[in-house]
Amino acid sequence: MRSIIENIYVCALVGLALALFTVPGCAGDPETQVPTTPQLSATPTAESTVREETPTPTVQPSSADRAMVATESPGPGTQTPIQEPTQVATPTPASQVYTPAPARFTSAGREALAESAFGHLRELAEDVGSRESATDDELKAAEFLVGRFKELGYSPISQDFETESQAGSVAVIAPEDSVGEDISALPISGSISGEVSGRLQFIGLGKPEDLPSEGLEGNVALIERGEITFRRKVEEAAGDGAAAAIVFNNEPGPFQGTLGSGRSKIPAVGISRADGEELQKLIADGDVEIAVMVEEASKASQNVIFEVPGKGDGVVILGAHYDTVPDSIGANDNSSGMGVLMAMAEELAGHTFPFILRFIAFGSEETGLHGSRHYVEQLTNEELDDVRAMINLDALGSGNTVRVEGDRWLTRHVSDAADREGFDLTVSRGFRGGGSDHASFRDVGVPAIFFHADDLSRINSSRDTMEHINPDLLGYTAVLVLDLLAYLEDSQRQ
Repeated sequence: MRSIIENIYVCALVGLALALFTVPGCAGDPETQVPTTPQLSATPTAESTVREETPTPTVQPSSADRAMVATESPGPGTQTPIQEPTQVATPTPASQVYTPAPARFTSAGREALAESAFGHLRELAEDVGSRESATDDELKAAEFLVGRFKELGYSPISQDFETESQAGSVAVIAPEDSVGEDISALPISGSISGEVSGRLQFIGLGKPEDLPSEGLEGNVALIERGEITFRRKVEEAAGDGAAAAIVFNNEPGPFQGTLGSGRSKIPAVGISRADGEELQKLIADGDVEIAVMVEEASKASQNVIFEVPGKGDGVVILGAHYDTVPDSIGANDNSSGMGVLMAMAEELAGHTFPFILRFIAFGSEETGLHGSRHYVEQLTNEELDDVRAMINLDALGSGNTVRVEGDRWLTRHVSDAADREGFDLTVSRGFRGGGSDHASFRDVGVPAIFFHADDLSRINSSRDTMEHINPDLLGYTAVLVLDLLAYLEDSQRQ
């Protein structure tokens, strides 16, 4: 049976011939079936919506990257991206009505892809479960993935590395025996390291009007999550003299917060709502002395890597992280990305590209993109030059719409594909920030595209569960990734 990628080219040639010799008619009704393994179809969809956003990138591109974006195609830089095929405009009679090219994937094909991705997602989220970064649970997940990829006929390897991350703790010193054991705490990303103790003082949400008139000099601030950013809370407490900050959750379970760019002036940790409420009760009964510690820690983690071999030059990377925050099965973040990646591996087994297609399941993304940063750092200059593009899949399973952001020559093709297939899509020309593994590649000048979905409200929490997954989004993303790979393959062959 011919592969889907090969079928795409046949359909593209037929579509081109039809466009040259016929006047397009009206598009048919949109398909309403659940997405899934693509087959070719000649039924276009009229009601697709592609929304374009142009954010100001927070990850600053290099001068070579800026030149590439300015020309809407890859330009000079540390590597040579796959070039877009040259297109010659064909005059069109004024009376001719434009109709998008026929869809390349049937609803049955999208549905099969969605079912495959959803099955892998469910197995990772429910059977494997929580996969906290750089823990034994993450290692078990990596071993599970190695086994699955071997079953598909690949030869996966584990790329081991050490993460330099932080650990946190909170301990009640007095009154003695008021808490049976140390309170579980996670450093807020961006916190300085240090160990301090002092009188615990509750300051509500940490807004300026919540600060005590007598100040917080030498005390430890207990702050409720909500309304203002973690950075604001910690800065307000530090500015009022606090020695450390403890932020407790405004919903059940722990959380892992971030201060954004820069470092705090005082140690800052996050704890669960239950522990925060228990500390409030202790404060109501009298003075509480507490110790807060944030320390640097080195832990073992691993990436899982395998390849679809190629007969030409260059490497295209398809990646997703498989770790989660503590106490979360990560149904959306990022079992969804891994589900699509595994469906792609299943679909493309045995295919040959004119480049190497390298799949990477990144470890320890949640604690600072450690897996992708390690992968990039161990590449030689020559190996880095060979990387033509990086496709990142993260948190794409919840909501109603697929979103993409990235280098223009990549997002433009995906936008065209979504229009042709009848998908709603929001496109950002550029990058909103550095919150996922594509940032590690962009930082060294590799063209990249990032697929995610529009509902990120439950990521990094225990509420990131299966009932919030929309399988349609998995199928849509799989179709767009397959189409993008076909485009890169065609570009390389020219």
